[in-house]
Amino acid sequence: MTDLATRMAHANFASLSEPQPEATKTAIERMPRAELTALQQQWQDDGVIVLRNFMPADMRAAYCAAREQHLPKDRTQKDNFWGGWHFPTPYTVCDELQALALYRPLTDILREVIGEEMGLHLALTGWVSTERNFHQDTYLNPASIWSYYLAVWIALDDIHPDAGPFEFVRGSHKWDVLRQEKLFQYLTPEEQASPAWPSFTQDWVARACEDEITRHGGIIEQFIPQGGDVLVWHSNLVHRGSQPKDPERLRKSLICHYSSVHRRPDMSDLRLHENGSQYFYFPAPGEEMLPPEEPEIEPPKAGFSVRALFQKLLGK
Repeated sequence: MTDLATRMAHANFASLSEPQPEATKTAIERMPRAELTALQQQWQDDGVIVLRNFMPADMRAAYCAAREQHLPKDRTQKDNFWGGWHFPTPYTVCDELQALALYRPLTDILREVIGEEMGLHLALTGWVSTERNFHQDTYLNPASIWSYYLAVWIALDDIHPDAGPFEFVRGSHKWDVLRQEKLFQYLTPEEQASPAWPSFTQDWVARACEDEITRHGGIIEQFIPQGGDVLVWHSNLVHRGSQPKDPERLRKSLICHYSSVHRRPDMSDLRLHENGSQYFYFPAPGEEMLPPEEPEIEPPKAGFSVRALFQKLLGK
C-alpha cells in the first residue's frame, strides 16, 4: 500500500464531493422563495446570518465569570482557561454556558431557518482560534444529516483581527458537498477507523477547498464581531478558524453546534431546558449518567459518539 500523501496527491474537490440530493434538503430549502421569511431568504442566499448585538451582556458576563471559576490558568491541565473544556458537552456542567447556548431568541431563529426544532450537542469553549483550516461541516457528520445541522459563533467580547477570526465564503453552501465516504476511498481501513482521520487528512481537504474557492471566484470574508454579535452558518458553508497573527491575544467566544432533534436517532438522551429549548445530554468525563429532572421528551435510539465529532472539528 502506498503512503497517504501519494494516495491523496490526486484528490481534489470534485473527487471528494457530490451535489446535495434535493430530497436531503430541509423543507425550508425546498420552499418557493416568495413563501420565505427575510431570514430564510438570507439563509438560502448566503448560508450565513449575522445577528448584531444579539446576546445579552448580563448572560455573556455570567458565563465568562463561571468559566473562569471552572477553568484554571494552567496550560498543563486538560481543562484550562485558554483551551476551554476538553470534552464536547460542557453545557452539562456549566449552567451559564447552557443558558447562553440555549437562549430562546437564538434557538427560535435556528428553528426558523431549518424548519425543525434544533438540539444542542456540542460546545467549543476555547478562547484561542481553533486554526481548523477550510472545510465544510457536513463531511464530519453521519451521512444522513446533510443540512439539518448548523453552528453558531457567539462573540463574548470584541474580537481583534489579530486573534485568528472566523473566516467563511458566502454562498459556498450551494456548491457541491464534501462527503466522508468520498474521502475514505483514499484511506486504508485502519486509517478510516482512526479517530484522528480528520486531522491527518485536513491539509488535503483544505487544499481542495482553496482550489474550489478560486474556481468559483469566492471571496473569503472575516467575522470581526463586537461583543454580543452572533454568526450562524450552514453545515455546507466553507469556513475556517484562521491562524492568529498574535497567538497570545484572546478570542473570547463560544461555538455551538446543533442538529434537528428529529434527525438524530444516533443520540440517546434529548432534554428540555426551562425555556423550552432542547439539548442532547451526555455525561461529563467521570460522571455517571444523570436522569433528567423532567423526562418530557421521548428519547431517540442511542449510539453516536459526540466526542469523536468534537475531535473532528478541532482537527485532532
